[in-house]
Amino acid sequence: MTEEFLHYAWKHVLFDRSKLQTTEGKSIEIIHGGLHNHDAGPDFFNAKLKIDDTIWAGNVEIHINSSDWNKHKHQNDTAYKNVILHVVWTNDAEILLPGGYPVHALELKDIIPAHVITKYEEFKTSAKRIPCENDIHLANELVWLSWMDRLVAERLERKTDIITTKLNTSINDWEEVFYQTLLRNLGNPINTEPFERLARSLPYKIIAKHRPNVNEIEALLLGQAGLLEGTFKDGYAQQLQKEYKYLKHKYSLTPIDKSEWKFMRIRPPHFPSFRLAQLAAILNTHGRLFRLMTETTKISDIIKLFTVKPSVYWQTHYRLDKQSGKTEGLMGKQTIEMIIINAIVPLLFIYGKTTDKEDICEKALKILHSIKPENNTIIKKWESLNIKAADAYETQALLQLRKEYCDKRRCVYCAVGHDLLKAKKR
Repeated sequence: MTEEFLHYAWKHVLFDRSKLQTTEGKSIEIIHGGLHNHDAGPDFFNAKLKIDDTIWAGNVEIHINSSDWNKHKHQNDTAYKNVILHVVWTNDAEILLPGGYPVHALELKDIIPAHVITKYEEFKTSAKRIPCENDIHLANELVWLSWMDRLVAERLERKTDIITTKLNTSINDWEEVFYQTLLRNLGNPINTEPFERLARSLPYKIIAKHRPNVNEIEALLLGQAGLLEGTFKDGYAQQLQKEYKYLKHKYSLTPIDKSEWKFMRIRPPHFPSFRLAQLAAILNTHGRLFRLMTETTKISDIIKLFTVKPSVYWQTHYRLDKQSGKTEGLMGKQTIEMIIINAIVPLLFIYGKTTDKEDICEKALKILHSIKPENNTIIKKWESLNIKAADAYETQALLQLRKEYCDKRRCVYCAVGHDLLKAKKR
């Protein structure tokens, strides 16, 4: 037995509430079970109970064994002086409040239905990636629909703290925060960290000063990435190297270590050098890119903003000094969609929340609905269970469900898990 399950059982009243009694035989009526507390102190605050003929208002504490009260030294902690009911799996000891008074106890081991406990144990001990996969087809469709909405909101909101920190650092400069978020996602999944360090070492405001000249932007990005170090044969690479040397001195820049970049086992169109050349072309073509994101209404228009040819050199090179076959050098649609899903949508959503612009939040969600489902191993696993996403909105929900609930075995906090746990055999 776990306290997590007992919290869940009390919160959702997974027992016959009409026949509740204390260990002393007094009747219990739950008027309000209290507010679940996930921090220090009693487990449920501000509960309201009727014990026999007396109304009690206070807190509820939950343990596996009643003797755990003393093991945790609650008898000496005044934070527990207002506990009105001790809910336990097994009542193996009489306990006292900090003032020395006894407290009513409710024992759960004989009143929670056996099928609920059995199913919970199955989920918690399952070796499968999705603990409930044998039963998931039994979940209520309406539960799924409402839970998907909540999962998407959770996935977007969990990024709030990261973005808020960036906003505070940049003094609420949304263009700077978008630039940093964009670079991080250009490196997914292998070069995320060096791309993010590059963004922090080279503020967007510096790049903005050189927007009319794509070569200068390339020099800044490639130079700060440490990719202009060494000796080059190509005249263009030497030109960028010379330009960066001047700009480095002008802005007192310190490049990151080029050894941080990974090129092995990456297809050439994903090479960091090539991605930076594509980024330089985008930043050269569009000023105040985040503002354009807030003003653009169609997904096709957002894709057009990122569909920009790099400079001529990069149409025959993926790395400096190494010629390749002729290519337009355009960023692929799938890559752009990943940037939209992981960078643009979260930022738009949080921007809408921060500025009280509900239409921006709705626009962010509509964008997810307009993108085809993502295709990765996690989504393929859901598909094998006949859980098929209609669009990127639903794949984002399924990714959140897997990573934050299934992988962590948080079945009692999952709406689908709850539906399956509380239901008798269907």
